Amino acid sequence: MNLDAQTAALLQQLGLQPDPPQVGMMEIGVQAAREGSRAVFHAYAGDVPAGCHAEDVRLPGAEQPIPARLYRPAAAAWPPSSMVVFLHGGGWSMGDLECYDFFMRDLCVRSGASMLSVEYRLAPEHKYPAQIDDGLAAVRWAASLTRSHAGDAARIAVMGDSAGGNLATVIARRLHVERRIRLAGQLLLYPMLDVSRPHADYPSRMRYGDGEYLLTRESIDTAATWYLDGIGRRDDPDVSPLLVESLSILPPTVIVIGGHDPLLDEARLYAERLDAAGVDTRFKCFATAIHAFLSFGVLDVAREGRAYLAGEIRRLLEIEL
Repeated sequence: MNLDAQTAALLQQLGLQPDPPQVGMMEIGVQAAREGSRAVFHAYAGDVPAGCHAEDVRLPGAEQPIPARLYRPAAAAWPPSSMVVFLHGGGWSMGDLECYDFFMRDLCVRSGASMLSVEYRLAPEHKYPAQIDDGLAAVRWAASLTRSHAGDAARIAVMGDSAGGNLATVIARRLHVERRIRLAGQLLLYPMLDVSRPHADYPSRMRYGDGEYLLTRESIDTAATWYLDGIGRRDDPDVSPLLVESLSILPPTVIVIGGHDPLLDEARLYAERLDAAGVDTRFKCFATAIHAFLSFGVLDVAREGRAYLAGEIRRLLEIEL
């Protein structure tokens, strides 16, 4: 299926179709890449939804406090008895609370769930596994907050997009190995699941990764280089979670992806492996969409995707509106 008209127009406005730029992230450098990414997210975020209260907080981290933003429905009780912890995308090296603010507000209102958006440390200034450590600390903090309110086991889900989806599923597995926190679910939005194999192993990367559809093969390679920088291995399951041998320990999983995303094949393969391992898995592909489409609130397909995602959050956290 072709791109929908709105998405095609957005890509043309960004100068990606029909002739994408030939200069990649490595050439322009991380600071310019961050500024460009932030400008795109802000330009196409859409309208600010009403009915959500947001508060900036600082969470205890192993080396320094972790900036985060708490979102809750305006009429909801506080502290909550359940929460979604969100790890943003950006190749482990871009993204911040502001880039995802409208998206988090919209999901909060649509789902009725409290959200915790985490501004984990970024590469290349902070190497692997700093991002995982910050995400783990955030989930533990959220679980402590909700448990103290509910008086019993907290209902916590982890969610992330792209590289944040990578972090979310790595964190979910770590927590379930520890057996101290049992997650209600993991929501993986166009997750980056394998940086170890050649791009040619995934036809979707070859078909959609030249630059016309936002995410490029070059940017995947650069992100992994900045993230690891000789410290971690690309074939470590904590870096490429598609390589995890046993997936049965993972919580119920929702995977959302666009039909024109270079990461489509690995996301589908991960869903198939989870399902084969007996994990309650839902795989949803929006055929006309691109990578990161949920962040572009001006698109009809983004609003459709957010409505679907909100319903899955309510299902996993047992929220009744």
